[in-house]
This record gives sequence, structure tokens and C-alpha cells, in this order.
Amino acid sequence: MDLDLAQVRAFVVTADQQHFSRAADALFLTQQALSKRIKRLEESLNTQLFSRTNRAVELTEDGQKFLPHARELIRVADAAVAVFQEQPLKLDLIDFRLAPAFILRKLAEQDPGLLVERSARQGIDNSIEPLRNGELDVAFGFVHRPLPEELDHRLVRLEPILALLPPEHPLASQDAIRIEDLAQEGLWLPSRKGPAEWGYFIHQLGKDLGLKIDDSGNSYDLRHTLEQARYGKPRVTLVGADMELPRDLNLIVLPFKPLPLFPWSIVWHRQNKGPALRELLALAGRTSRAEGWCDYDPETSWIGT
Repeated sequence: MDLDLAQVRAFVVTADQQHFSRAADALFLTQQALSKRIKRLEESLNTQLFSRTNRAVELTEDGQKFLPHARELIRVADAAVAVFQEQPLKLDLIDFRLAPAFILRKLAEQDPGLLVERSARQGIDNSIEPLRNGELDVAFGFVHRPLPEELDHRLVRLEPILALLPPEHPLASQDAIRIEDLAQEGLWLPSRKGPAEWGYFIHQLGKDLGLKIDDSGNSYDLRHTLEQARYGKPRVTLVGADMELPRDLNLIVLPFKPLPLFPWSIVWHRQNKGPALRELLALAGRTSRAEGWCDYDPETSWIGT
């Protein structure tokens, strides 16, 4: 049996994203085209690879068994093609909606010829082994614990974390949200699942600033959280300053006092001496300094460490 590599790649990206819409975006496909590729692959293998609900996408037992082999097929195929092409930098953004995507767009403005192959592995912990084995050239994330000695990192962005609330909330008319304003209510972050570094950041934020974290309820994706923030019980949640929000929800964004800053770093393998990586690191450093991405006032800010 011959496998269609486009179908296998669709399976791998969907498994990584755990979401058909995000996987389709990553592959520049419509959701319908992506679903057809997955269905044809399942028919070829005569098994179901995903269990689907209205919101979630999870691997079946057969899907979990097939995933490492599918990854290897794609790796070998990409390596074969790369022999005859200029190779892009393999770069992980954690999630296509977060600050690393904003950073990458800014870098591309400075260097329109920047050639990258993006992925979104949902956290720096999921990028460490691919960085070590050469599957990735560089990854973005919050380095909240020691990395393996063969990896290095550099801070490039302190992203302001802002308050997000509906216009009906009693604090919506203020210029800023003081942490003491939330002494009773706390911050609402439903089902705090996601990258480990985000969970660590929130834990430290609550601990250091004496802020109660309310994780009641469920969130299946970002849009679901935003809709609940807009139309549910009036509560204050968080959003990164670099994230683009849907305008139709008419949510209010305000700074905190003190202002939490999320530290984004670039991570790479020390033995990777490729010129493309060196150029990317230099470009990121120049752009970060020019944009003031790491500038902050210690008197009015709080940084996750």
C-alpha cells in the first residue's frame, strides 16, 4: 500500500494542533479539504485516526500508534526534497495566534527574504527534543526552567499581559485595572490547560501579586473563551498585547497596575552554526532593540521568571 504524503502531512499537523481549523490554517487549506485528506488516509489504513466532537479533536489508539511513523515519513520526505532546494529555517511558534507570530511578521518586514517553515507544537516543552535532534532549528517560548546544556536561548520580547473584560463590567470604565481591584473577584482563566510555561507564569503571577485565579468552567479554544468573556458573567480575564482580537465581540482591553510582562525567548541548538540561523538571531536582536521589546520599568511592571 502506497501512502499519500499530503494526507500523512495533514494527519500530523492535525494531531499537533488538535483542532481542524488551526491545522487547516497551518496547511493553507480549507477545513473541507483537510477533512477529505484525513478521511482518505483513514480509508487507506482502514482505521479511524481521530475521534471528533463539536470542538475537540483527539487521536484514537490507532492514531497514537501511527503518529510517530507518520512524523518519520514526513521528515524523510522533506529531507529528500531539501537536497534540491534552499532549506527554510524550521521554526516553532507555539501557537499561530500568539506573540511569536507577531515577532515573525516584524522580522519579515525587516527581511522580506526570510525563509521559514512554521509549526505550532503548543509549548517549549514539546520543542526541546525536536531542537536536540535537528527536527527544529529554532523555537519561541518562555524558558521557565533549565534547558538541556546543548540548547541556548535569548530573550527577545517582554509582552504586556492585559486585562480583557466586557463593557458591562464595573471596572470597564477605568483607565487601568489595579491588582487590588481584583482582590475579591480574582482573574478568570477557565480550565487552565495549555503550554506548561503559561501555567507556570499564571501560578507565579497569582503567588507574587496575591491574586486569586478562578479556573472554573471550560474553554475549548480561544474564541470560546472570548465569547464567554463577552456574553457570560462579567469577569476579568487575560490577553497578550500582541494578540489580535475579533472586533465583533467589542471587548474592553485595559492595562494592569502593575503590568505583567511575559518573557518570550528564542531557543536554538548550540551546535547549529548554519548561516540562516545566525542571520535570524542577529535580525531578532536588532529588531528587539529597535522596537524596545525588552524595555520596561521595574517600578510599574512584574516579570515572570
